[in-house]
Amino acid sequence: MKINYLYFKNSVNDFTKIIFILLFISLTTIVKGQNELKKIDSLLNNRSETYQENLRNIDSAIVLAYQLEDKKILTDAYISKAVYIYEQRNYNEALKNYKTANDLSLSVKDDYLYYTTLFGIATTKAQLNETKEAISIFERCLTYFNQNKEDSKHFKKYLNTLGQLSYLNIKANNLEKSVFYNDLELKNTVDTLNYHYAIKNKGIINFYKKDYKSAFSELKESQKVFLKQQDFTWYIITEQYLGEILYKENRVDEAINYFRNVVKLSKQKKIVNDELRLSYERLIAYNELKGNKNEQILAINDLLSFDSLYYATDNLIAKPNLEKYENTKLKFERNNLEKSNNRLKYSVIGFIVLVVLCSFCVYYFYQKKHKNRINKLLGDITKLKGSTLSLRAKSVKKEKGKSIFDDRLEASLSTFEACQLYLNPTFTLNDLVKELKSNRTIVSNYINSSRNKNFNQYINELRINYAVNRLMNEPTLKKYTIDALAEEVGFNSRKTFSDAFLEHTGCRPSRFIRNL
Repeated sequence: MKINYLYFKNSVNDFTKIIFILLFISLTTIVKGQNELKKIDSLLNNRSETYQENLRNIDSAIVLAYQLEDKKILTDAYISKAVYIYEQRNYNEALKNYKTANDLSLSVKDDYLYYTTLFGIATTKAQLNETKEAISIFERCLTYFNQNKEDSKHFKKYLNTLGQLSYLNIKANNLEKSVFYNDLELKNTVDTLNYHYAIKNKGIINFYKKDYKSAFSELKESQKVFLKQQDFTWYIITEQYLGEILYKENRVDEAINYFRNVVKLSKQKKIVNDELRLSYERLIAYNELKGNKNEQILAINDLLSFDSLYYATDNLIAKPNLEKYENTKLKFERNNLEKSNNRLKYSVIGFIVLVVLCSFCVYYFYQKKHKNRINKLLGDITKLKGSTLSLRAKSVKKEKGKSIFDDRLEASLSTFEACQLYLNPTFTLNDLVKELKSNRTIVSNYINSSRNKNFNQYINELRINYAVNRLMNEPTLKKYTIDALAEEVGFNSRKTFSDAFLEHTGCRPSRFIRNL
């Protein structure tokens, strides 16, 4: 009522009316934009207990950011997604999101934002053992942050970059460069928390310089702060270096206590780092030397568990390393069987060999039979992409006379597909309706008419096409278990994924992978 009153009261002429209307529209747009920003902030910062729920919230924030057409907000949203996925140790996926954020930041006149995304890319590459590339990117970041380090946030990133360069150059065997960056790090971090991380790097440098006395003292000093700050990753890594120092000094029994502690804590805290593998190997060798067969088997089992987890998350442990210790474990088991029943053992082994040979023959002929079928399938999938686009084009032409509302639905569905929200295994038709701000009947009918399938068929087709494309273009994905692959492409269970894959491709995922 107040607005109407003010409107008519100020209606002196048409010009006044136009000015008032424009002002009112402008204020309404600003308020709406502020509400959307608050919603994005809430979605990005409020964490639930489940990974999928958090990922869904972040993806919803990204959709809202696309709708606002604000590249800075969109860049921040992708950075948030990259950081969250990085924390879950899915480094390849985190790297993709950091790269997306980096591309978006190019259109935003904010150098700090651009170099923040570069810093994220370098950090992720370091975790993927792409050390040389990580160092090169960090050096670019260092130049920028150094030029602007009078500002507190730039200075913080400057210190972090120095620390990364100091540590990564140790891993790259560039000890001289590591010392150079560490000296800068120590000089600039006095009276800050970063100082203890600089001391840690200095201790590691002295370890490789074989100045074990200084290294032990410096690592012990930094370790106290890590424990206080609950930085268990660096606490455990320094624990291993302390053990290795004692080992190099031939104080093996003392060193073993440190290695045992590394294994114990890394299992408790679920910390998997390539450097920690040495502690597991030291325990195996020590128990073998002492003749502690049972302890050696336990140590081997621990290493196999470590490698399995590391291989599943990072795809970095080479298979021969697994086979080396797997064969050792089988050797112990074989010796125990020999003591109890030699004949039984050889009978079992002979039977297994026979079964394996028969299985191989069957597999060979079956593989040959299905090879042509798989090749045909790959060709059909390529044709499917073109036919799908053609169908959509015809559908659009056919439905040209329909409402603008249908156009908006199509645009929203395209955004939904581009953002890959279908990879969320808990995503339902109600969730899609909520994202599209429509109602269930309209969305369901539109999918039926425009995609020629119901919602579940539509979602499963998107997921299976995504799985097939990634399997064809990413060789490392073939090493995933079917369970892991199902989760990666948005299915709740192995069976659901396998059945959907069979329905859309004509074969099970395991056979498809073997024939790539």
